[in-house]
Amino acid sequence: MKTTLIFGILAALATGVAIGTQSTISSRIGAVIGPVRTGMLVNFTGGIVAGLLLLGFTVFQGRSVWQMPTPVLILLLVASALGILIITGVSFSLQLTGVAAGLATIILGQMVASVIIDAKGWGATAPIPVTLPRVLGLLVIAAGVFLLLPRK
Repeated sequence: MKTTLIFGILAALATGVAIGTQSTISSRIGAVIGPVRTGMLVNFTGGIVAGLLLLGFTVFQGRSVWQMPTPVLILLLVASALGILIITGVSFSLQLTGVAAGLATIILGQMVASVIIDAKGWGATAPIPVTLPRVLGLLVIAAGVFLLLPRK
């Protein structure tokens, strides 16, 4: 296995742990102040932290940190709006499903979207066709979601 692939897998695993931790925290906050306020406040606070980091980068790298093509700015705005919806959805759904089942379902949604994005070539790689093994992989994840659902 290539070193870059191993590094990518380890980075993805660490990111998954961070998502699981942040999702749990967001769910707990959402139970107290509501999922919509949680979504907005988490993103607002994250924006403040990111802004401070960018100011720090500006000191070392200059104003070029802030320069970007207009299409990138539009994508940033769309991604930011989606971030609010994501945190709101996580905060709401995990309160109803539990962390494991909720995150597994979110991952299933991510994987379905990712297979479509790969097939269309909308990501950073050449198109990757939808194949039987990929569809079976989605079904295995769906079965995992079913097994993780709380039984009361």
